[in-house]
Amino acid sequence: MDTKITKGNVKSAIKDDKAHMDYLKRDVNYDQKKGGKYKDINQTADEKHISKLAGDVRHDETFLSKHMKHNK
Repeated sequence: MDTKITKGNVKSAIKDDKAHMDYLKRDVNYDQKKGGKYKDINQTADEKHISKLAGDVRHDETFLSKHMKHNK
């Protein structure tokens, strides 16, 4: 979605990304159990999305730590 990260929304963005990752992890587990015709394709897509979100969280946490140090 490419929402601009600011000091005002960084904590919410991190929380949202972590919640989305949790949902995708549960979806991967479901795909492993129930599968179906597109099991591997769906699972790979979800895993790639989880990796992207994890990168976003790392970036957001770096942003947060840099900006919170300047405010002290």
